[in-house]
Amino acid sequence: MANRWEQTTDGYSFRYFSPEQVEELLRDGARRGRQGSHTAIERILKHEPELQRCYLWQWLRRLKDPKQKRSRNLSIWSSEDEEILRNGYQGGWQEKRKAVSQLLKRHSDWRPHVIWQHARKNGLVQKLSKRGQERSGAAWTEEDNRVLLDLAGYKRVRVIAKMLHRSEAAIRYQLAMLGESSRVHCEGFTKSALASDLHLSSRAIQRLIAEGLLEVRDPRITRESLNSLCQDGSLETWRKNETEGLLPARQHLECRTASQREGNSTDRESAKPARAKRVWAEVAASLQITEKTVESLIARGVLKLYDPTITEESFRRFCRRYGSLIELDFLNREIREWLRSSMDWVKTSGESFSVRFVPLRKHARVVHRCEHCSREIRGNAFFRHFRRCSQSKSSTA
Repeated sequence: MANRWEQTTDGYSFRYFSPEQVEELLRDGARRGRQGSHTAIERILKHEPELQRCYLWQWLRRLKDPKQKRSRNLSIWSSEDEEILRNGYQGGWQEKRKAVSQLLKRHSDWRPHVIWQHARKNGLVQKLSKRGQERSGAAWTEEDNRVLLDLAGYKRVRVIAKMLHRSEAAIRYQLAMLGESSRVHCEGFTKSALASDLHLSSRAIQRLIAEGLLEVRDPRITRESLNSLCQDGSLETWRKNETEGLLPARQHLECRTASQREGNSTDRESAKPARAKRVWAEVAASLQITEKTVESLIARGVLKLYDPTITEESFRRFCRRYGSLIELDFLNREIREWLRSSMDWVKTSGESFSVRFVPLRKHARVVHRCEHCSREIRGNAFFRHFRRCSQSKSSTA
């Protein structure tokens, strides 16, 4: 095997193996399956690195099927075949499939692609208009990428594909190549995220939603929360308190706040969104309670909303009109810059309205340190953490 052969086959001069030895190695690898074929080809290329891999695969296929003919069979179309194909393509998709199946039964040596190519050559395939024609095969230009990145995250893939005249698969692939996601980012803020950024409690955010200072995407009340309110018997208690004038302390505070809003022109402009006001009024009429009671139930979380995500426009309006409700001392630099640059935050706006929050926020100015985990926590949330601290439980055990 160490002999150097100078015989040339297909323009290549073998240096280590002879052509007969290469053929024997390929034949032996073919007997051992696909893995054996790969092993044989890698062994040959190791000693014959200048030999092309595609040539060895072609050689291997010829050894597996020596009787295989590479000649091209020409199909002869009769007038009857032409008529079947023409009628099928004119009758729609189902008729087209029936025509292709009928032609394949008439000519057993034909293949479907032969019929499709013949129909295309004879102009039976309807071409799309230039405006709606897909450009999946066309190269992506800088302008296409710019438009795609502008629409990504705000429009669905189906809409972007229609606007750029490309397929949905092409849009997803190009976004992946640009390092972007095809997922649509819904506009708005969740209650938990907004409460964390503004250092407010989730209950405070819920009260602002109930009072109409923050608008949500879908203010409709869920059927499950209505059913549970009617079944647990608390609805009768709320009706009785209304008739006897015995409202909870929080609801008295809300009523005083409502009377303050009536005397303030700025607050009258920021009334509850029309849709929320109409929906909650219908719920109050169906439950035979007042709208203020419905607002109190929403603020307490008894009645739940379909989509409580706060819209960006309503939060920007809140920052302009009630900016004093956001405590500046509790915010970090990043949140401050975001509120000033993007949300039009006015620090002193709505001071007369935010007076009632001063006693409620007094506890938040005190910072406690947990003696178990050494974590610093602001306000009354420390005591809730202290009771549930995992390190204290582990040390006790």
